[in-house]
Amino acid sequence: MSIIKDILKVGLPLVPHSIGIFILVGADKFIISGILGLTTISSYLVVFQISTIFIFVFDAINKSYYPWLFEKLNENNESIKNKLWVLTYIYFVLLLAVSIFFFFHGSALITFIAGENYMISNNIVGFIFLGQIFGGMYLMINNYLFYEKRTLLISTITLSSGIIHLLLISLFSYYWGVTGAALSFCLSKCIQFLLTWFNIYKTVTIPFPH
Repeated sequence: MSIIKDILKVGLPLVPHSIGIFILVGADKFIISGILGLTTISSYLVVFQISTIFIFVFDAINKSYYPWLFEKLNENNESIKNKLWVLTYIYFVLLLAVSIFFFFHGSALITFIAGENYMISNNIVGFIFLGQIFGGMYLMINNYLFYEKRTLLISTITLSSGIIHLLLISLFSYYWGVTGAALSFCLSKCIQFLLTWFNIYKTVTIPFPH
């Protein structure tokens, strides 16, 4: 009975988290198609679809990483925890360095993959891929909240980020079209990452490197 209670205690708060994820990666498409039209956003949808390969890559990395991370955290060694954060920062720098490529060569990459019918600016490609990279950075630190079983906090962050995304994409796509939609996605994923990082710093008893 206690096991079922623990499962419900940890699992139920994640329901809003799932809703927030859907808003961040799916529901916005209905909004921009209504504002800009499906024909206008076809290239955006293709870029977004190609960028989802990062979701699978980051998910695979995370599934391999978090059991090892939890094992290290269970050792309750401050020196090890500091080293974990240093490795995390290195990972962040590498990912952000990768994102630069898409702002300069993203358009050529999309044309190469999807064909010449899908020509789109480097900025749009860059914003979308940078958004996915923020998602990968979020996954890396979100494990600390899962370790502390702060599932309600996780859900609050994700759902809040999703609502912010809906507001931003409605406004940005109206004024700046597809570029605004891409920028909205990028900013929303960045907000999700920063809110998670801020709450880890404030609520989780895990030291940052010093």
